[in-house]
Amino acid sequence: MRLKDRTAIITGAAQGLGLAIASRFVAEGANVVFADVNGDKAAAAARRADPDGQRTRSVVVDVRRSDQVEAMVKAAIDSFGRVDILINDAGGAGAMHAGDIEEVSDDIWGDVIATNLTGSFLCCRAATPHMKRQNYGRIVNISSGLAKGIGRPQETGGAALPYASAKAGILGFTMNLAKMLGPWNITVNAVVPGFMLTEEGTRVRAWYEALSEPARAALLARNSMGRPGAPEEMATTVLFLASEEASYVSGTTVDVHGAG
Repeated sequence: MRLKDRTAIITGAAQGLGLAIASRFVAEGANVVFADVNGDKAAAAARRADPDGQRTRSVVVDVRRSDQVEAMVKAAIDSFGRVDILINDAGGAGAMHAGDIEEVSDDIWGDVIATNLTGSFLCCRAATPHMKRQNYGRIVNISSGLAKGIGRPQETGGAALPYASAKAGILGFTMNLAKMLGPWNITVNAVVPGFMLTEEGTRVRAWYEALSEPARAALLARNSMGRPGAPEEMATTVLFLASEEASYVSGTTVDVHGAG
């Protein structure tokens, strides 16, 4: 119960890493807002984590839109009275494949940057005034191994170049925001996941399971541990950064990629 009586907003909570983090936070005693652009999946995930509905809420949010982000934070305040933790997991490489720079249109670039980098900025901007008033906060921004040229295979995403650029931007954003918010006892950190094998029904899982055995073996050979990461392993790292145990950890990046 490391997060008992804390309130967390987790974007991208309907599936994948966001779902694993949100579910773990509920198990650790937090009130959790499951925020996602897919409202039905977010609501179903919240019900599974908390059948009584006492400590979870689901919110539909497009993190590219400041009005929806503000409404998301307001919903957390209205439901639980405070916002202690913000996990910025919403993102993705988009649905349009663009393997070469010549294929990256203005729209693809702008959309992927907005979803991953601008979305994290908008969520932080909306939540930090509340954290400042209570002189407490934990922010964790989810980056990607692609920001460092490692981790998730580019083939699993739509437009790897803008995605990697946005996720690299998150690292600089995190370090500088941590310095800005330190006087209010607000920590800001980033987590860099490698190739994580998410649950059934996700695009990454479907891509992985469609690989031939030799292709799968070649993929796993890129990692020194010889296996993909599990969402639960990511959730444990994020939990630490959101807990009191990490009260003096801020402005740092934690790699969760198995020395990939």
